[in-house]
Amino acid sequence: MLGTKGHAAVTAALLIAPIVVISAKFRPVPADYLFAALAALVVASTVVNGVTASGRDYALLAISMAYYPAFRAVAHRFDPRRFCYIMGAIVSVGTLLTAWAIVYDRSGEYKPFVFGFGEGPTVFSLTWCFLVFTLLSMKLSARQWPVAGLIAVPSFVFAAAMVRHPFIALALSFVASAVKSGGRRQIAALAIVCLTIFIGLAARPAMSGKIIGLVVENAHKPVVACDTKDTLAIRIILTKEALNLLPKAGLLGRGIGTFAQQSCYKTEPHNVVLQAAVEVGVAAALLLVAVFTLGLMAAGRRARFDAVGSFVFAGLVFVGIEYLISGSLTNSALLFGFMGWAVGLQQSEGREISGEPQLAAGP
Repeated sequence: MLGTKGHAAVTAALLIAPIVVISAKFRPVPADYLFAALAALVVASTVVNGVTASGRDYALLAISMAYYPAFRAVAHRFDPRRFCYIMGAIVSVGTLLTAWAIVYDRSGEYKPFVFGFGEGPTVFSLTWCFLVFTLLSMKLSARQWPVAGLIAVPSFVFAAAMVRHPFIALALSFVASAVKSGGRRQIAALAIVCLTIFIGLAARPAMSGKIIGLVVENAHKPVVACDTKDTLAIRIILTKEALNLLPKAGLLGRGIGTFAQQSCYKTEPHNVVLQAAVEVGVAAALLLVAVFTLGLMAAGRRARFDAVGSFVFAGLVFVGIEYLISGSLTNSALLFGFMGWAVGLQQSEGREISGEPQLAAGP
């Protein structure tokens, strides 16, 4: 309670310290020192700027950062098959609910509402993306691949629900994984996903045309007003606002949550690096990028021959792109988690749960 009502430092210490203490095999690497420096800057910014956000926001930020040491200890304890069963169940439910909402829900102007939540299809699509990464990293038999091919069905449904940025991040993750691993699975998966997206958009031509028309209309405007409903235009406005605030941010930023207070949309810039630069300082943003880069390098070295490494590499690329397109610093648990997981892989002495080293992304 003290952490949630006071500084994030208290909550962060309560969450992170036990994880470090119980990890007998913990050996710090350069990325860990950079993460510690980032955490120190967050604390310093909070102390200098004072309480600039709600206790809930500070608690969420502390919990998000605690995911780094927590996931760092996961390494090869990850069970891909069990993960597939769990994610498969969630994706199945999400796909059915989204399909029902597409047909029967008329409350949303652009996207169907799932559980009364306009971003419901997007959230379920993110879960589907991680399921896809898991399947592509596993060694499946000839019998299992046709069943795994059913994973393309949600792509059609989510595309019809006008989900956008997860597909962009997914496509770029496929390309990065294919380049790193030299495999052809990702290219084939990308082609299938692109086909199903096209079919999904074609299934709702009126809505697809409406959204495309909105994007084209705003693209031709010299100045986009803050009353636009096009999410792409909104992101452009938020990015410009963040860049304008950077010179005034100072060494330790302006404080957590201050960007949303000054933005015309009263929300975060949707780019976690820009948000960190404005609210915590440019040095903090650079440290965040450095930790991400070191994690990506660590996972990339294992992506070709290791199933878990392949999954973590694809997942880290995916969440990195997602948090550049639609991220929030106070809700960045996945980003910090995958960074910690990737860094921890280089110290892992075990093998993946299946016990078989394999060409994870092979043809």
